[in-house]
Amino acid sequence: MSAVATRLRGRRDHYVLCPKDGSWFRPLYTDGMCPLCGEPAAEEERGLPLLLRLDGFRIGLGALAVASLGMCALVLYTYFST
Repeated sequence: MSAVATRLRGRRDHYVLCPKDGSWFRPLYTDGMCPLCGEPAAEEERGLPLLLRLDGFRIGLGALAVASLGMCALVLYTYFST
């Protein structure tokens, strides 16, 4: 693996929760201020919750893998039961 790929995989976007309106934002791109209300970001940086980090591709890929395993089991059961 190249040095660039290693650096990109290790990079994590830090998100903070606005104390006033409860929205998530990245203070790196907004100069430390909430883009909705202008409230300064808290010093503590956290990652996004798990459900917001998952994208549709990973969920779809997991569903496809489960469906493939289910179909494989069904074919094997049908083949060996007759």
